[in-house]
Amino acid sequence: MKKVSIGIIGCNEEEGVAALLDSLKHQTIFTDTHYETEIVVISNGSRDRMASVATEKLKPFTSSNTQVVELELADKCAAWNHYIHSVSVAADYYILLDADVVLIDPSGLVEMLEILKNNPQCRICGAKIVNEKGVLISNTVDGKCYAAPGEVLRNIAIPNGVVLDDAYILITTVTNWYETDFETGQQKGYVGQSENIIVSCGKTKGDKKIRYWIASRKRTVTSAYTQERVDCCMRHLFGGGEMAKKISMELFKSNPNWFLSFLKQESAYPDFQKPTLNCFLSIKAFLQYIAYCYGYLLVIQGIKNKEFGHLAWKLKGRFW
Repeated sequence: MKKVSIGIIGCNEEEGVAALLDSLKHQTIFTDTHYETEIVVISNGSRDRMASVATEKLKPFTSSNTQVVELELADKCAAWNHYIHSVSVAADYYILLDADVVLIDPSGLVEMLEILKNNPQCRICGAKIVNEKGVLISNTVDGKCYAAPGEVLRNIAIPNGVVLDDAYILITTVTNWYETDFETGQQKGYVGQSENIIVSCGKTKGDKKIRYWIASRKRTVTSAYTQERVDCCMRHLFGGGEMAKKISMELFKSNPNWFLSFLKQESAYPDFQKPTLNCFLSIKAFLQYIAYCYGYLLVIQGIKNKEFGHLAWKLKGRFW
């Protein structure tokens, strides 16, 4: 029997985690005798009732070990590290879920695990995801729902200062800890995806707030900036591959702010890559263009103030 740990991470998601756990009850993994499961809900920096709602909604999962963890800081990368390295069991497989999604295929979680079992070279498997309009999200692996072998994730620690957990996890696994390029890792079968649509997203109130949308634009640009620099550290300073894996894990234990220190020495800014405009510009496209320009200005101000990691979401006082 294989141990499977299901980690659910969210901030201010009392509505989302309720819907997710209601949908999770119907997953066949809980009646499959090949798997022993635990469910861990991590509420990071929440100011709503997410933790208490999750505690109540977990009561029907009598066949699984369950726990709810509350963290003071709203930092998803730190919450990911806490889940993998401090809270969860040493599982054979981990399944990571954002707290604002809904599972729509009852056998979806088992399907991802079967892909990993039947393809030993596969290091991470993403779920096919649709948005609130039913449109398929193009990412092979999205942080909203993915699975990976325990031996892979326990050798990853997200450096403090990285903005997007899923981008870092995906690139680290598929490039073999920055030893090769992403395309080569894909050709070697390091990444997989479910055949069926497993997850629906974008239906919670938070997804529709304009502040959330603008913060997401700022976060996306800042994430590309930090990911480019962590790539430089792992490949050129740490040597990539097994050496990068070893050094990064040692630094996680001895100097968790090493990457923040590196970023604070940087003085460059990301290039401005404006969206393409044409003569048949719609109102929506024009607003997206303005939002991108505004988001870029927020990024420049954020980098000047050394706002990386969870601070990349910061908007307060920025509507100048």
